[in-house]
Amino acid sequence: MEATIGGDISFLNKTISFEDGRSISVDAPAVLDQSSHWQLKCWGFEHLKPIWLSSYHPSEIPNSDFGVHQAWLDDWMGDHPIASDTRYLRRYWMPHSVSLRILNWTRYVTLFEEHLDEEFREKINRFIHKNAQFLADNVEYGVGGNHLIENAAGLVVAGTYFQEKTWRQLGVRIFEQTAKNQFFEDGGHIERSPMYHLIVCQRFLTAVDLLEQLNEGSRIIRETAADGVRFVEHLQPPDNQIPLLNDSVFDEALPLSSILQYARSIPVLDLVQKRAGNHLFSSLTDSGYYWLGTDDDRMLVAGHEVAIPHLPGHAHIHPGQVCLWIGNQRVLTDTGVFEYSAGPHRQRARSIQSHNTVQVDEQEPIRMASSFWMWGTVDPRVSFNEATNHFEIAYSVNTVGCPRYHHYRDIRLSQNTWIVTDRIDTDRSPVRSRLHLHPDLSVKTENNQFRILDSSGSQLLSITPTGHDHISVVDALYYPRYGQEITRDALVMVGSEGSELTWKIHTDRRD
Repeated sequence: MEATIGGDISFLNKTISFEDGRSISVDAPAVLDQSSHWQLKCWGFEHLKPIWLSSYHPSEIPNSDFGVHQAWLDDWMGDHPIASDTRYLRRYWMPHSVSLRILNWTRYVTLFEEHLDEEFREKINRFIHKNAQFLADNVEYGVGGNHLIENAAGLVVAGTYFQEKTWRQLGVRIFEQTAKNQFFEDGGHIERSPMYHLIVCQRFLTAVDLLEQLNEGSRIIRETAADGVRFVEHLQPPDNQIPLLNDSVFDEALPLSSILQYARSIPVLDLVQKRAGNHLFSSLTDSGYYWLGTDDDRMLVAGHEVAIPHLPGHAHIHPGQVCLWIGNQRVLTDTGVFEYSAGPHRQRARSIQSHNTVQVDEQEPIRMASSFWMWGTVDPRVSFNEATNHFEIAYSVNTVGCPRYHHYRDIRLSQNTWIVTDRIDTDRSPVRSRLHLHPDLSVKTENNQFRILDSSGSQLLSITPTGHDHISVVDALYYPRYGQEITRDALVMVGSEGSELTWKIHTDRRD
């Protein structure tokens, strides 16, 4: 909050510095040189979010700061009339950024209303009204996904703020449509990104909260919100941070615990507070996420189809992917996301080489193009017994231009030992199985065993591979936040065609 007043605005871990807060301009050359994702946040006035989310009481904000905020609005209103060029829907007036502008400015003026002069309040109201009318005429039906839910939230919030029932009703219709079309039976969002699930869950909670207070509550929206919250409870890992599956990073959505706290504050949802440390760890079979293990030693397996065919943009290539927690320590991790712009970072983050599964030859089992497209399916077949901690997945790769093979993975837990066996039917080599460790951990090799050490140098677990021709420890990349790149250890276990590859993880924790 203080940084923006000083002239620094930061999105995706990239900061642009202006002379001072009043000099911040959404049209500055440095802004126009950024990725479309960065610009979307800037044009959505996401730099207002730390201000209305801060722990400061409104009376503690200096009057001079409000002058800076007004300068930001003046800069926009003077230079960005609607439809001023033929690309307006893909630039400043992209409906997604319009939705963010509505959400940020309505919260801002509602929180600080008593501290704003009449002229500034009137400017904000004209600005929000114009954006809401534009959004009502330009809903992103063609884009769908989380964008459409953001549009619905913007319309419900603006309709509540201005007491415009037609906007609220349009927002409700979109919410109800997405409730039917964008969620699995277990409450998970169809893009299968834990990060985006938290974002859309928050939007549904906002709608429930506002509509119920207006006595306009929707059963469909209320039930979808409650199901979405229960999905979060079941997916919640031992360390209480989201698994970085598909396009997910930390610090983009509100924290998992904050979403649960918000949901439990809405009486109509009637969500019971869990006891501290009492994790549910129930598998989410419709979304394709399966928990194995006991207590806080847990493995999460991704056993779903790679992507929803009509919405592949945020999917990663990771059939049979595993993530592991020992106590509160994240051990085997997904890779996260560096950026959405097409390029080596985006390609690597989505590639099978960045996930804890098997790769045949040098190619992908699914084809990718640009930054948001992929095609091909693997049609996974899953057998799961939660009581015995036994999971099996089998799938075949037949995508044009990709190596043809069949992969069978068997995972079971026996006392303190995880046993993972891969059989690959193929005539192509090499076959690589990868295990990506959290950056806090390191590997020490002893004979044919790999000791995994925590940050203090103590052994946390050991990994014993069998059936592999060659095993090495390599540097791999980890993207826990947008724009953040961290090097960590990864085990690469190489076999040949037709081989059976097994690795065992023995934890050093005692029952």
